[in-house]
Amino acid sequence: MANDIGRAMARLKHRDVRTRRRAVRTLFEQDDPSVLEAFKPLLDDEDGWFVSKALDAYRQWAVHAGPEAVSTLLEHASLDVRRAGANLLVQLGQQGKQLALSALEDEDSVVQKKAARALLLFDESSVAEQLSTHPNDAVRLMGMKHPSLTTDGLKSALKDNNDGVRSAALDTVLRKGINVELEALIPFLQANLQTVNILAWVGQHAPERLAEFTPLLKRQHLKAMSDHLREHAKSSSDPFLSSLMDSGMLEPVARWVLKQGAEEDELRWQLINDERLDIIERSKLLERLIGRAHEPNVIEQAEALLASTGEELLKVACENLSTAASEVSP
Repeated sequence: MANDIGRAMARLKHRDVRTRRRAVRTLFEQDDPSVLEAFKPLLDDEDGWFVSKALDAYRQWAVHAGPEAVSTLLEHASLDVRRAGANLLVQLGQQGKQLALSALEDEDSVVQKKAARALLLFDESSVAEQLSTHPNDAVRLMGMKHPSLTTDGLKSALKDNNDGVRSAALDTVLRKGINVELEALIPFLQANLQTVNILAWVGQHAPERLAEFTPLLKRQHLKAMSDHLREHAKSSSDPFLSSLMDSGMLEPVARWVLKQGAEEDELRWQLINDERLDIIERSKLLERLIGRAHEPNVIEQAEALLASTGEELLKVACENLSTAASEVSP
């Protein structure tokens, strides 16, 4: 096998193109990373087929061979070759740090972006700073995902001149619950970007100011509000939930209550009796009580509503509760 490899490597320089191609195929059949160096001259071959095969060899064996092999690609004059090298940086893992930092300064934006992706593996503030302050918008955007990005870096990125970077910075602030000045988020609210998530953030960090911004919520935010409450609100004392109630945004609160138990009955009946809430939502809240129809409080509240409402849908729901209660009575 060693002799076969040696002969094939020697034939890569043969004058006859068919001999050279057979040599290439032989080396691939042996699947031996030690032959990679023999492919290096082929990266500059005038025949595109040999260049392509040389790149295939590097893609197959360069990571195993180590950083120097990948460096051969990253330092090449050909853009396609450098991009192929940049694609291997993530696979190099911890060995690829210096190469990725160098590739970050490549003149090609694609190489820069691939280097940035590899640098996300290094939990270092200095790396995060290089990404977040890079002149390439795509690299700065990638930097918003870096685990070591500082609060100051995020604050600066919230004012970035690129929409994507600003949005990515906002995502990180909201996802991690990072405490920044509320004024930095106001432009996003004014632009109707992530309104629900920003107001939920305000509820966590500056609940006393929620009332200022809750009026910015519109009906198109209904599903997002409902989803947020279901995921995060633990009780009716949640600041965001309370602010929605105060501002008359009752539907997402009703949909949250729909999934709650008897501990939220006070709010449940408050909503059922609130004429500002859509009649369908009020009816759903009543229907969900069918399994508790025998409870004295449910019977009392349903009878009172039946006697006072003129809404046919609510009357039917109350009568259904009464029927269910009588069926389980001894």
